[in-house]
Amino acid sequence: MDAKKVGMAIKVLRNRIGYTQHDLADSLGVTDKAVSKWERGLSVPDVAIVTQLSLILNCDVDNLLEGNITFLEKSWQGLLIFKDESGKIFSGTMIYGKPLVYFLLSYFMLAGIRNIYVKCSEIDENFIKSELNTGEEYGISIRFIKNDNELERINTMVVFDNPFVYGPNLTKYFQRAMSRQNRISVLTAFKGKGGNRCSVDFDNYKVLQLNDVGNCYYVPICFFPDNCFKEINEVADLEELIEKNRLYAEPMGNGMIEYSIKTEEDVFQTAGFIRYLDNMMGNKIYDLYEIAKNRNMI
Repeated sequence: MDAKKVGMAIKVLRNRIGYTQHDLADSLGVTDKAVSKWERGLSVPDVAIVTQLSLILNCDVDNLLEGNITFLEKSWQGLLIFKDESGKIFSGTMIYGKPLVYFLLSYFMLAGIRNIYVKCSEIDENFIKSELNTGEEYGISIRFIKNDNELERINTMVVFDNPFVYGPNLTKYFQRAMSRQNRISVLTAFKGKGGNRCSVDFDNYKVLQLNDVGNCYYVPICFFPDNCFKEINEVADLEELIEKNRLYAEPMGNGMIEYSIKTEEDVFQTAGFIRYLDNMMGNKIYDLYEIAKNRNMI
């Protein structure tokens, strides 16, 4: 661990959320002298408060302790794509008391992305507007577009195919993918029972390859750097995206759950899983208010 790199990361992240050293110290229950020492590289935060510190600074623990904040070097926006599935599953489909769109917006918030564009049907647009308005209540900005030409030409995180992704420290994988310079990164999870429709493998350089018996599945969350912006148009067709472009895997660790929510059975299974976690562990899964509060977005 490089104390000076950690200290610089803390300082940059603290300034990003508008905190003084005194503000950060109060939030953690330490002195502002302790914060000053961290930022000057004279000491590092105690392990007992690192998790709380990472939440306040909206940076995962691993990246924070590595001093890795390259994901902040460029501006990022989000693009959420809802396909027209003839009304079977849509943005307002309720899953254990929350509409599907809440889960999908959570991924952007966990990645620290506030400006989110949505490309969807009129039915989805009307529901999202009625439920969330512009998203200001949760510290985000939701805007609706009809085609990709309306997006800003900046780094873009794209979520599509109604993914449900759950596991330890999602933020770490998001921010690592965002740190990759000049390459399209796609989150991947080890193959288990089920998964998404497009199976892939990757080589030692983590370049994705289509493979019917591959070692992992796509997770339909992609990260496009600004110099690869034109490829966003192909994101709806995973096979075509791989065949025409050089994509890189960002493998997630063991214990990750991922699949697309496309049927009523998927909704039922997801609700049961969330209900179990809620009852047994007291976890609030993908609660927009809790995420926004913990990440200092509101």
